[in-house]
Amino acid sequence: MGLARKKRKICPKLGHPESRDRISSLPDEILGQILSFVPTKYAVATSALSSRWRNLYKLTTSLDFDDSASFKSQNGLNIVRRNTRFREFVDSILARFEQSNVTKFRLKCGKNNFDNSLISYWIKVACAHEISEFELSIQTCVPYRLPLQLYPLTCQNLAVLKLDSNFEVDIPDSVAFPCLKVLVLKEIKLSSDSSLNDILPRCPLLEELVIEGCDIAEGNVCITNPLLRRLTLDDGLTGPLDQLNGTVVYFDAPNLIYLKYCKCLVHRCKVRNLNALVEAYIEICFNDDDFDEPEDLCDAMLSFIIGVSNCELFKIQSERPRIEKQEAVVPVEGALTSGEFELPIFQNLARLELGVGCDVSWNDVLLDFLSNSPCLEYLIFEEGLVRFGAIDCESEDCQLYDAAVPSCVESRLKTIEIKRFWGLKEEMDTVMYFLENANVLEKLELHWCLKRNARGVLSKEKEILKMYKVNDACSIAFR
Repeated sequence: MGLARKKRKICPKLGHPESRDRISSLPDEILGQILSFVPTKYAVATSALSSRWRNLYKLTTSLDFDDSASFKSQNGLNIVRRNTRFREFVDSILARFEQSNVTKFRLKCGKNNFDNSLISYWIKVACAHEISEFELSIQTCVPYRLPLQLYPLTCQNLAVLKLDSNFEVDIPDSVAFPCLKVLVLKEIKLSSDSSLNDILPRCPLLEELVIEGCDIAEGNVCITNPLLRRLTLDDGLTGPLDQLNGTVVYFDAPNLIYLKYCKCLVHRCKVRNLNALVEAYIEICFNDDDFDEPEDLCDAMLSFIIGVSNCELFKIQSERPRIEKQEAVVPVEGALTSGEFELPIFQNLARLELGVGCDVSWNDVLLDFLSNSPCLEYLIFEEGLVRFGAIDCESEDCQLYDAAVPSCVESRLKTIEIKRFWGLKEEMDTVMYFLENANVLEKLELHWCLKRNARGVLSKEKEILKMYKVNDACSIAFR
């Protein structure tokens, strides 16, 4: 007797066997953790899904309020009404979570202006919990100052602290951050009573530090946290030239693996004990008024490069900062060519990215980098081979032919990428040099600065492809 085949129930809309709602069947604790990864607005919105989800949002351990993502342009609501709705939403959620286990608090007020006292109230209510992650990003008409009462409530448990935009930070001397691992300061002002040199020693477990666009011009800056692994200083010491004369930045971080030092105008950088460094991104200019002799300027740049020479990935470029008296500002490659210099040996360097400056091309120092990088495999010219002002001028001769072929070019170099390619004689000679001498080259990628259908571009490509026969193991791509 044959068994009757049981018909499968097909979902009429989806056209496949009906399945259970597996997400809803997960334990409450797991669903609470999932909701902790989304903004509070969306976590609360899940309560409308079904009776199963009605109160699950209360299990989240994160409070994430963002007025730019909440109530934006809904049904023609005006700004006042949107502000009111956002304020009412934050007030109601904070009241509902009064007894909850909240460990993360994020408040972003970017588009709408709220009274400073209201922001302080929200922060104090949230920080009544044992907060381990605190992120604040606000833009107000009147500069905001963090309430002093906040620090005793939060600092003992904080592992992540991120402060962004228009407010002043005044941290009392008695406050320490024994558990802090991540500190991010963006576009804030440290009060006269608080300095970076005072704050950092109170963070013994700090692993990541980000300083971007902050007003911290205070003389010398010392970064010596022994457990620090990632450091970003981006435009963190900018200001009038006369204000920054004499500024020295000290680095001493034996466990640092990532360093980004960008657009910081200083007198000198002193680097030591960065033996664990893997990745270094340097974009720096110097104030020429600070140096009596060109050789001193060169030495200042070299001392910084020597300090990071143990890295595996090195990106170095320069850009004039947007300040007055730009003629006094010297870019990286200009500093290197201002006197007699000798680059260190980059024993571990596998990837080198060079960004051209305003006045001097990398043609002047490229051979030195290649000769001192025996393990180099990837070479990228992020802003091209020639200086910006050389496009309409007579091209320089390629200086790579003036010396013996570096060992990395002969036996290591696998990939070359040249952006902002114009097809000038200097560039064509450089391409020919690498195709002739890079025996293990696998890929050459050229990004045209002109449209590929522009006059002369196709003829240049044909000329390069003829060179290709010299090294037929290498693939050439035009972008």
